[in-house]
Amino acid sequence: MNKKCLAYRYIAEHALADKKMKFTVRGIASDLSIAPDTVSNAVAPLKRTGAIDMQRRYFTLINFDKLLAIWAVARNFGKDIEYKTYVAGRSPTEIEDMLPSGIAYTNYSGYTKLFGNAVSTYSEVYAYATEQAVEEIKKRFPKNFLSKGSEYCNLIILKSDYAMSKRIMGKTLQKSAVSMPQLYVDLWNAKEWYAYEFLKRLKEKMDDKYDKAILE
Repeated sequence: MNKKCLAYRYIAEHALADKKMKFTVRGIASDLSIAPDTVSNAVAPLKRTGAIDMQRRYFTLINFDKLLAIWAVARNFGKDIEYKTYVAGRSPTEIEDMLPSGIAYTNYSGYTKLFGNAVSTYSEVYAYATEQAVEEIKKRFPKNFLSKGSEYCNLIILKSDYAMSKRIMGKTLQKSAVSMPQLYVDLWNAKEWYAYEFLKRLKEKMDDKYDKAILE
């Protein structure tokens, strides 16, 4: 995931989990170990669209939905796919149970891990993985396709960025799943028809949590 998207995730996660609405460019840059100019470039469309109120020394998040929309559009989901394969004769739950440590579930598996139930049945397992975990996954799930000439895969592994890898290795992720903002943006970029059903249900949960963060 590119560094601009890391900045968007940082803002969204802190707003949702920590009730933090005021940020500084230098503070974000320092926490993410990226250049302040990169953060400034990420913040520019937020300012332009009214997602934030920009002051001289800080900015305030005032429209969470616009932040998510700008991040979702900027997200290049396909570019982060590190490995994919077709696992024959296994349900999504069975595939999840066979995955090694060093991963963070997203999309349908991520939603189910976080909330305990799926919005609808699903066929694909998506997860971020550390470099070591990717190599182990390749051993457990060799390259395969549904049929000759088909590119369909039901196990899709995404490259974990350094910040997420740190959380994975530190075992600080809730139920081995990505955060709610990351899950939202990933589902927004998912191509399966039922992604929208998961997205709608997740948005309801996020709206409730964000409203409480604002009110408290």
